Amino acid sequence: MKQHISDEILETLEKPTYVEVLLCVISGKNYATAIAKFLGKKQPTVTEQLSLLENLGIIKLKKRGKAKEYEVNWTLLLQVFYDVVSEVIKARSQYLERSEINKVKKADIRKLVPPRLVKIFLREYFLTFTYLGGKRKGFDEIIFSFFSALNNLDEPHWKKLVKKFEMDEEALQTLANLMEFEINGVEQTAIESYLDCVGEKYES
Repeated sequence: MKQHISDEILETLEKPTYVEVLLCVISGKNYATAIAKFLGKKQPTVTEQLSLLENLGIIKLKKRGKAKEYEVNWTLLLQVFYDVVSEVIKARSQYLERSEINKVKKADIRKLVPPRLVKIFLREYFLTFTYLGGKRKGFDEIIFSFFSALNNLDEPHWKKLVKKFEMDEEALQTLANLMEFEINGVEQTAIESYLDCVGEKYES
């Protein structure tokens, strides 16, 4: 049964400060003290952030003892992931050929991008981000970046991914292209539109 995703849940998941705490829980750092130490934050701040994530149902108590131990509510988090993907498909379908959009629409998104892959990716993303650093992102940004990463895998890694998770290669490629458009499609179109007009009335 689908859970209602409130605006407050979505707004919270757009905030990198909450997402980094969530990613800590995903990675196994599931106590306030461990998270505060890892992120270099004050424990009361992390405790407050964990409480909000818990109240919204994004995380839940795994064990209550001297210190609260948390775990991710994967049912809700995965629903947010797939809802974002579905919204993009709905909003951008007019930019695809009918045959392409039909491939994506007919495919079960949860089979096309299995929950196990999403979970593995988020854990690996946190570990890699910890090592390499970079801009902290909201959950929606991470989703779009995930598909952009898929779209830019070299051939051997792409084939290995498709085989390992038994994915529909053609439908996945179409979906990755569509999702990546959200990152740079408008900007690329703007630049190309300008360059197409260079030498004409828009040149300045």
